[in-house]
Amino acid sequence: MADPDTSPPRTRKKRGEGASRRGEILAAATRLFLDEGVGQATMRRIAAEVGVSPTALYVYFPDKQAILQAIAEATFAALLAALEASQAAHTEPAARFRAGLQTYLRFGLAHPDQYRLTFLSRPVALAPCDDIADADQSFDILQRGVEEMIAAGLFHDRPSEATAEAIWACLHGLTAVLLDHAAHLATPPEQLIAQTIDMIMAGNLARHDTN
Repeated sequence: MADPDTSPPRTRKKRGEGASRRGEILAAATRLFLDEGVGQATMRRIAAEVGVSPTALYVYFPDKQAILQAIAEATFAALLAALEASQAAHTEPAARFRAGLQTYLRFGLAHPDQYRLTFLSRPVALAPCDDIADADQSFDILQRGVEEMIAAGLFHDRPSEATAEAIWACLHGLTAVLLDHAAHLATPPEQLIAQTIDMIMAGNLARHDTN
């Protein structure tokens, strides 16, 4: 005699509640991906965590890559909104640029789970998340800020894309360290954030010949 089906009963959200179920799935998947690893967390386990059947889960996401993509899209949408708000709050180039750097770092620390899955936990077996417009626009804000600083004579005139990528590498590295290795640091996080931003600003400072 076959074993009875022990999977959760199928549940169908009422009309208009699909977004709520989608959010539940993403939240459950985020927990499992971080607790068990993306490779170990199966679609069946995600379905059980949500309380739906695997078949019901596939209505929303065909596979784990689609779930990871959705997590990344939501993360970049929130990051972009935060960056845009930081830029709108300032009119002077240096203040606006510094605000963008601070916003990126604080966003990562305020959303550790989403940041880890989007930037730090991409398994080799899964393709990277592609074609996320908000990710491109977030980087564009940084590159545009570099170009504004160069145009204002505040930054050395280097290729703006390379400069922006180097700055992002600094920001990303500090965010990763503060998220997962803060216990090994003697310096308080706020001091590290301030010093890193100061170093970025000073390292790109235009050198004016005074002779």
